Amino acid sequence: MNTQHKMYLRMITRSFFGRLSRVLIASLSIAVGAATLSGLGLIAYTVPAQMQQELRSYGANLIVVPSGADSLTDESLAEADAVVGENLGRAPYQYTNLLYNQQPISAMGTQVDNAQKVRPYWEIDGSVPTREGEILVGEKVAEQYRFAVGDTVSLSEPTREDGAAENLTVSGLLHTGGPEDDLIVMGLDTLNDFTGGASEYNLIEYSVNVNGQELTDLAKETTDEDAGMEAEVVRRVSESESGIAQTLQTLIWIVSAIICVLTLIAISATLNAVVSERAREIGLKKALGAHAKDILREFIGESVLLGIIGGAVGSAIGIWMADFISMQAFSVRIEVSWWVVPVTLVLSVIIALVGSLGPAKRISKINPVDVLGGE
Repeated sequence: MNTQHKMYLRMITRSFFGRLSRVLIASLSIAVGAATLSGLGLIAYTVPAQMQQELRSYGANLIVVPSGADSLTDESLAEADAVVGENLGRAPYQYTNLLYNQQPISAMGTQVDNAQKVRPYWEIDGSVPTREGEILVGEKVAEQYRFAVGDTVSLSEPTREDGAAENLTVSGLLHTGGPEDDLIVMGLDTLNDFTGGASEYNLIEYSVNVNGQELTDLAKETTDEDAGMEAEVVRRVSESESGIAQTLQTLIWIVSAIICVLTLIAISATLNAVVSERAREIGLKKALGAHAKDILREFIGESVLLGIIGGAVGSAIGIWMADFISMQAFSVRIEVSWWVVPVTLVLSVIIALVGSLGPAKRISKINPVDVLGGE
């Protein structure tokens, strides 16, 4: 660092710390703005995505059904998986009717572990079926036939010529508040023992963490992949997700814009007061031969330093504020990203520089004769 740069830094720091009260006011204004921007920015960036993931607990947002009379096959399942790609959960379902004491009873075969990922609202008293021959019994079915965990239930397939029954063990009772309460749920292998054939699916559910338009495009691509299947978006879920996220982000950016304007006003007013205090000093410098651009460079350097200090303090406060708000309002722990601090510092410096434009214009118009003459 050469002598000129050292002198420049010395002038800035001496002027900076020589007016500590004004500096603190300006730094506090920037810190408040930086804290608001970083905090709300974090909330706007991370909370909607986390909320979308939380909203996945309402169920699948993409379903695949047969486009004709035929059922979906394992090939259909593989094709749909290839199009959808990464997902939070996927489960195929096969529905049929069985007999219990010659009374019809609806049954559903699925991959139970995967079904719980797509339908996390399932509540199970007991345990999930882990072996072939174990079943879950819906709440209403259990009430009707007085089934309990550990009971052995004999079920048969209506079209079977020998009418032979299979003895199944109730591993758990299923509570959903939905249509599953009227079903017996079992693994696909267990259901295949009744149907005696390969798995044929009536429905495939996906839980995909994408926005509304992407989900619509994904459904169209899946439908175009195979003429035998048709993908549909579950509107009540996807629209709720996108609507909440968009409303929250719009509100946050409006508040952030208002805070930026208020911060600019506060910075400009504070720096105008600083210029008024330093009018005689600036006039003296000009009288001694200093150029207006040299004084402006010094003033801009002070503004940058104000932005860095206020931005650093504001970033720390903003991160804490974002975590506090997200926990209190959304019950979600904030995920702090690496970009928060540098972006906040840059924005704070820009705000400080924009706020200094008015005072800088005043500096360029200061006439040494007027200020040193007492006018």
